[in-house]
Amino acid sequence: MTGLQIFKLLPNTNCKECGYPTCLAFAMKLAAGKEALQKCPHASEEAKAALGAASAPPIRGVKLGVGDRAIAIGEETVFFRHEKTFVHHPGLVRRLDPTTLSDAQLGERLDDWAAVRIERAGEVFRVDGVALVEPADRSRGVAAAAAVAARGLPLVVLAASVDGAAAMVEAGKAQRPVLVPPASGRTDGAYVKLAVSAKIPLVVTAPDLDGLVAVAVEAAGAGVAELLLEPQAADLAALHRDLSQIRRGALDRVHPGLAHPVFLRVGPGELERAVVGVTKFASLVAIADDGGDTWLPLWTLRQNIYTDPQKPLQIEPGVHALGEPDDRSPLLVTTNFSLTYFIVATEAEGTGVPCHLAVVNAEGLSVLTAWAAGKLSGDRVAQGLRELGALDKVSHRTVIIPGYVAAISGELEDALGAGWHVITGPQEASDLGAFFRDVWSQVSQA
Repeated sequence: MTGLQIFKLLPNTNCKECGYPTCLAFAMKLAAGKEALQKCPHASEEAKAALGAASAPPIRGVKLGVGDRAIAIGEETVFFRHEKTFVHHPGLVRRLDPTTLSDAQLGERLDDWAAVRIERAGEVFRVDGVALVEPADRSRGVAAAAAVAARGLPLVVLAASVDGAAAMVEAGKAQRPVLVPPASGRTDGAYVKLAVSAKIPLVVTAPDLDGLVAVAVEAAGAGVAELLLEPQAADLAALHRDLSQIRRGALDRVHPGLAHPVFLRVGPGELERAVVGVTKFASLVAIADDGGDTWLPLWTLRQNIYTDPQKPLQIEPGVHALGEPDDRSPLLVTTNFSLTYFIVATEAEGTGVPCHLAVVNAEGLSVLTAWAAGKLSGDRVAQGLRELGALDKVSHRTVIIPGYVAAISGELEDALGAGWHVITGPQEASDLGAFFRDVWSQVSQA
């Protein structure tokens, strides 16, 4: 709704109790999504109902799993990231067939997957969950589902039969699993009844989009609270088309059956299918990849697409040891903008000179931008170095700052206190080698 449309629903008393001088100003903030209607104490029930429906995300949310590994999908509001932002990145779950695995092998594999943790540019990559194939031996499926749930991993049940799926859902109920019926044909009503009785999310499918929206509406009408859509596109072009049409139709509220996140299966060797899914709005992707070679590229691709364009990509402030530094090694300062950190760290390591790299909190801004915004002043850098314990790392009481912010050197020296010295380093990280050779070598010998 526009600001004027919202304004007409407000009491128009200009009481200022919402914190804004006029109802129109408050309405404009509501339209921009920067305020909540609850701040207006005099809003009518009619206004609450109208604004609540208008502000609800066009794609409903679904939560997978419980606890600290739970993930949320859906609730998206835009087609292109730069329009606002993507709310949730797609969950990447790993397909597992327990048919040929012993209990020990199954447990070992799940432990390995649960332990995966790769940190890149401030984000931790890990396996988001396990998509468990229903085996012919029902007892194996039950044991596997219980093992997944015991490790706190979100569980997706890839069903082959209603009875087998029911047994696996019961065994993994601690993780509130997602139920996925067979991928061919139209979703059987028996799976809908199972999802309703178990109160779990359900994936629905049909041969074409018309059938898909129809079965989604039927499942929602039967009482399934959380739904995902699985298109049955046969090739990449058709998949690209279907995923795009589902997202566009949901955002334009063309049909209520489209207002759900999308589930996608990826078979062995189908990296291209996974790439299309990640880039074109699939919300939950189940990947069959025994070798694991596709995961790091997909995690990286997902990170590059789903970072918020309104927030700089940043890393946690801290003191990083490059090489094996001691108390006589250089102490470098930089900001927590990810690209800046990785450039400086890479170039510094390349010199072969062990050093301490203090990454201070500049709200994710690069060096010059942070300085211009007042986020990299002498006082702030000194405070950051103390909070990080960086000053305790060295005995020479010397700090090296980026050449582009030489202007803060005097202020920083004053803020650090008597006995501390500030040296202006090179403007470009690629010149650190020459700096260590020509400047730092003299300082360290003094």
